[in-house]
Amino acid sequence: MPAALRRAHSSVVAWRAAGLLGIVILIAGCGEDSAGPVRNPGGAAALDVVPATAWLSPGLSLPLLAKVADSAGAPVSSVSVQWASASVAVASVTAAGVVQGLTQGVSRLTASLGTLRSTSDVAIVPAARAMMFGTELRGVSDVSLLGAWADPASSEAFAVGQAGVVLHSRGGPWQLEQAGTPETLVGIWGSTANDVWAVGSAGVIVHYDGAAWRPVDSPTQQTLLDIFGLGPREIYAVGVDGTILKYDGTAWSVITTGQGWELWSIWGSSSNDLWAVGQNGVIVHYNGTQWTPVQSPTSLPIFGLWGGAPNDIWGVGVNGLLVHWDGVSWSLQQAPTTANLFAVWGRSPNDLFAVGNNGAVVHYNGNGWRVLPNSASGQNLRGVWGDRAGKLVAAGWDGTVIRGDASPTNWVTEISSPTLTSVWGPGDGTLYAGGGGGALLRRAAGAAWSSAGLPRSQTIYGIHGSGPSNIVAVGDTGAIWRYNGTTWAAEASPRSVLLRSVWFPTSGPAFIVGDRGTILQRQGTAWSVMTSGTTAFLRHVWGTAPNDVYTVGDSGLVLRYDGTQWRPMPTPTKELLRGVWGSGPNDIFIVGENGTILRWDGKRWYAMAAGTTRALRSVWGSSPVDVHAVGDSGTVLHFNGATWTPRQSSTQSLLIQAWGEPGAGRLFSVGTVTTVVRGERQ
Repeated sequence: MPAALRRAHSSVVAWRAAGLLGIVILIAGCGEDSAGPVRNPGGAAALDVVPATAWLSPGLSLPLLAKVADSAGAPVSSVSVQWASASVAVASVTAAGVVQGLTQGVSRLTASLGTLRSTSDVAIVPAARAMMFGTELRGVSDVSLLGAWADPASSEAFAVGQAGVVLHSRGGPWQLEQAGTPETLVGIWGSTANDVWAVGSAGVIVHYDGAAWRPVDSPTQQTLLDIFGLGPREIYAVGVDGTILKYDGTAWSVITTGQGWELWSIWGSSSNDLWAVGQNGVIVHYNGTQWTPVQSPTSLPIFGLWGGAPNDIWGVGVNGLLVHWDGVSWSLQQAPTTANLFAVWGRSPNDLFAVGNNGAVVHYNGNGWRVLPNSASGQNLRGVWGDRAGKLVAAGWDGTVIRGDASPTNWVTEISSPTLTSVWGPGDGTLYAGGGGGALLRRAAGAAWSSAGLPRSQTIYGIHGSGPSNIVAVGDTGAIWRYNGTTWAAEASPRSVLLRSVWFPTSGPAFIVGDRGTILQRQGTAWSVMTSGTTAFLRHVWGTAPNDVYTVGDSGLVLRYDGTQWRPMPTPTKELLRGVWGSGPNDIFIVGENGTILRWDGKRWYAMAAGTTRALRSVWGSSPVDVHAVGDSGTVLHFNGATWTPRQSSTQSLLIQAWGEPGAGRLFSVGTVTTVVRGERQ
């Protein structure tokens, strides 16, 4: 074609195109809606896909939710979105938005509605091998023991407590026995190891004949708080509402009742010289004929009573109370402690012991009382008696029995089953577990659990560290303990409230959270108070990085620290939240009461179906498709990226915290009755 002709042809084409464009514009301009915006079906103004991120294994499916709303934010339901996968070889998607993982890789799933678009990034990764769970450690009984008695003629000793529990030692390990009653047993006394009596709530009286415990007829329904005998045929019991009973070798009968006294303890030197003490400092005396109140030097409760002679009797009580009878009058004595003292027993008038809260043991040597720095237990102690070997047997909370003497270094814990509330390890095979009464257990790789050597203190609620020589444990009344690889030492705390959780990353500041909205931060060697903006109880703290830290608590509260300040995050629940963990900044899980599970997908927190209404206490995982949650009644749930399903657990104990050894394929959960559950890959 000649050049001139080509130029003419191009001009015609250009003119025709311009004319056609003009016609299109004219037609569009004549349309009914030409002046307004394009309208999407159903008036939809917003489209959002939940979750925005997800991880699946090949062969698993996950429904995506397309949330459609109008300009006012109201849901729009009468529309259908279109779904598409950017990589159909990696993940397919149905018309209903169900994604199926096919091969390893990443695909972006897109939901479309008119001009609206929203996406979800789905990664297909290998599945994790399943875990089999077994109980690695479990205590005997975690009930509160309220009374103790030891036979002076043999090696046998007894302790009694809640739910009719009896612990019995025949010179060896303590064995759990049942007294044949569900009632709480408070007081215990025996004439021999084959003639032991215990009393408690609802007037219960039980007897041990050397072979078995059996309930016996009681003449009262009033709670009995103590029992004492002058011999096998003359035994007394006291309790609330002035109740005083006597056993004559055949049957129990009421001596007096209805006096209004709440009597906590009884002791006597003879049938006509008996004393009982109790609430409001009441002291009453029996002269063989009648019980008569005598003048008391205190209005505080007196819980324990013991005498070395008719004119040398001691009573102990609240706030370290010590009262003494010298044959003429009762008087207050100087106390070496402010701990509540609940029981007293003596080997002689110049060798007495009293026990009480937080493992308190005080000793009297004839000249004065002194506190024994007992490191055997931080448990509240409620009963004490002397054994044949010259030792003291003291019993208390969490099924604890300790034994010792006037030498502080001779006290040992013989049995204890405190609740374990936290577990963590530095990744070298060593594990730590903290719990009630200041208990801190340690297990070296391949070894058995034993005491970690933490000086006994308040209950430990959280433990975490940046390595084997930098571990922090936190607990009640602001307790902070730090391990430097050699010893544990207390650190100064700027708050005296209950501290519930600690997160100590390998680099950057560490954080502690607790009651009354407390958040502490450690930078360098000191802890300082941070502004949280809340007074709620904060129950767990965890982060992906020093500038991406989360804490959770009451009423659905979630706070996030961005490196500058803590800010609340909106959540879809008001349930109490207890645990938080994530595989990364766009994959974080929270668990709580009534089976609550929340997940952060990088854009929002959304609720997940747990398949249970049991309280969930902790969450931990090794990857986005291998997450475990634990909780009440031994509950163990597993998340595979698509659904939460129950796993066979080895216990019915409440599980409080879970933690897994990095790269070791093991998961540890701890809980009540000193339970440690171990999960192993199959």
